[in-house]
Amino acid sequence: MSFQDNKFPIILGTVTAVAAGGLIFWGMKSGGKYATAKEEFDSAQAQIGKMLRANIPPTQDNAREKEKAVTDYEASVADLQKAFDPLRQPKLENIEPSEFQNALLASRKDLIAKFEASGTEMPETFFLGLGKFSDTLPAKKDTGMLNFEMKAFANLLTKLAEAAPDKFKNAYWPGLPNPPQEGDAVVEHPIELTFSGTEASLRKFLSSLDDSKEYFYIVRTMRVKNERASAPNASDARFEKPEEAPKPADPFATGGFVFPDEDPAPAPAEEDGGAEGETPAEEETPAPAPEPEPAGPTDSGEILKQVLGSEKLDVFLRIDVVQFLEPKTP
Repeated sequence: MSFQDNKFPIILGTVTAVAAGGLIFWGMKSGGKYATAKEEFDSAQAQIGKMLRANIPPTQDNAREKEKAVTDYEASVADLQKAFDPLRQPKLENIEPSEFQNALLASRKDLIAKFEASGTEMPETFFLGLGKFSDTLPAKKDTGMLNFEMKAFANLLTKLAEAAPDKFKNAYWPGLPNPPQEGDAVVEHPIELTFSGTEASLRKFLSSLDDSKEYFYIVRTMRVKNERASAPNASDARFEKPEEAPKPADPFATGGFVFPDEDPAPAPAEEDGGAEGETPAEEETPAPAPEPEPAGPTDSGEILKQVLGSEKLDVFLRIDVVQFLEPKTP
């Protein structure tokens, strides 16, 4: 049988064989991809199952620890609020503007008397930093906060007067702070003070701020400058002159000194004309005077005390008076 006679069956068989081979190859290749995808799916599913079975946070122990931490924090905040209760001012109530102005003038008069009593030089114009209200009435809505500031500044300046600096130069008030917002716990009222005095007066003033029982003060900025541009030297020391010791008596002045083999010289007659034949009373030989102590300090540290610490200081302070608001109930 020739090819020509069986051309169609041969061609059909060949095509069928090729197609079958292609299908087999494609099936084998697709089966490999399926197996790989199935393996990856099974692995991911196993990981998910493992995570679902694991005891991951938040666990009951974690929840109890978190609850305890929050409770402890709330207790510490409550204790802190209670500690500041003595410094917490009542709710600020607005007053009449004329009443505030009269109180400002009365407080000014009282403070001037205190500074004069301590010997502190005062500026020509002094109104606790609130001088703009000496001849102008404030808005009534601001008088509550202004009244708080006036009392706090008066208390602060009273402590400065008690420290007795040499000169009180200025009190600057930058203005009212912003009204408190929701969630605020405090409002800070700033004031700036400038004065000059000794190191002891500055130390006493700062210590008094820490000991205050009426208001809570925070020193935000402090600048201290020595009035002297050069270092001190020995010529700055001032010592008290020691008292001069009395000179020792001259043993030959009275004629009472004699050598062992000589007779004592007769005592001279008294000038006031004593009775004839009377023997004058024996004069006592004065005791030798003690040797004078060496003048001046013997310890070099004493010299430093005389030289250092006597300079005047120029002081600038920015202080915040803290107003504690009523605590919020959580």
